[in-house]
Parts: sequence; structure tokens; C-alpha cells
Amino acid sequence: MNLGTPIQCSALSELGSFLRPLSVTDVDSCVIVESAFSESERCSEEKFRYRLSQTPELSIGLFINDGGNDRLIGHVIGNRISGGRVTEGSILMPENWRTLAHNKAFIEDGQVIGNDPNGTAIAVHSVAISPEYQGKGVGKAMVAAYIQYIKDAKISAECIMLIAHDYLVRFYESTGFENCGNSHCQFAGGGWFDLASFLIVPGFCIY
Repeated sequence: MNLGTPIQCSALSELGSFLRPLSVTDVDSCVIVESAFSESERCSEEKFRYRLSQTPELSIGLFINDGGNDRLIGHVIGNRISGGRVTEGSILMPENWRTLAHNKAFIEDGQVIGNDPNGTAIAVHSVAISPEYQGKGVGKAMVAAYIQYIKDAKISAECIMLIAHDYLVRFYESTGFENCGNSHCQFAGGGWFDLASFLIVPGFCIY
């Protein structure tokens, strides 16, 4: 997919919708969309700035034409991880990220914090849709488009991983993800499931 790629979704057919990679200039809009989550699960403004500075190619935004202006109504935000599943460390952000080289991992207590430049998998940390567009197939279309975007852009990765609550497992399975079981991640109280979309070798992320 290239800049301004149309999205196939009937609920958005008359709204001039399109997808494009995100950058730090989109941080404020991402914060607004992210407010759809409970406060304990939201990505902060600083963390958005970190992720969109480190791995902008792994994040896309869904926009509509709103009175002549492009408005973000959904996003998928990712970074790189090593190993098979999303870790609590990968969800965090190095305190010194502004002075940390992009090609250098920050390791604390034996685990990589935030983006792992040498990671062979993609961890999606946020899939968000503005409330007024939820329940209309928009999220499903966006997630499916994200998987296709990663493939079309020839981004090197064995799989795309994410964690989800039990009530969202079927949703992600409908977009091509596989349920890998209970997650060890205790972010925001735990209770998550690991899901994977395999890009190269099926089963790579399961251990």
C-alpha cells in the first residue's frame, strides 16, 4: 500500500476514507482516537511520540474526509519484538529514548524495553477506532488492511503479534489471526490472550 490507499469498507464508502503510514505529526490525532480505551490501557502522548519516531513504518492510520480536512478515525500501532509473544517490556518505553540510537535496543533486567531493532516479529500495541465508527466493520477492515500493508511493503517479519481480551479473540480470528492461548503479559491487570498472524512460517510464534 502506498500513501493514501483507499480502504474497502461499506460503512466508509461515502466518506473519502484512506489509509496511510503514520508519523510524529499525527500524535495529537492518535491520542484522541486512543481515548476510546479505558485509561489504564491507553497509550500516552509520549509513548505515541516514541513509537512513531522509532518505527513509523509499522503503524498506519485510517482517515476520512471531514469537511475538507482529513480526520484520523482509527489506527494500528506497532513495533518490533524478538521471540514469539508480546512481552511487558515491549509495551514499555525507554526513559532515554530521545537519545537512544534507533538501531540499539534498551535492555533492563534482561529484557528489551520498547522497540527491539533486531526483532523478527511485529508487536501491535494499539488497534483503536473512534466510537462512532465501531460495530460497523471498520475495525475488521482496518486490521485486514494492516496485514496486507505489511506484506505489500515487504517489511521483514515472521509474524504479527498482539494481545487481546477474551471477548475480542473471535474478532481477530476473523481477520486472520490465530489464538495462541493465554498471555503471560500482565499489562493493565492481565487476562490477555496472545494472537498471531503468521507471515512466513506457520507456528513460528508458538512456544
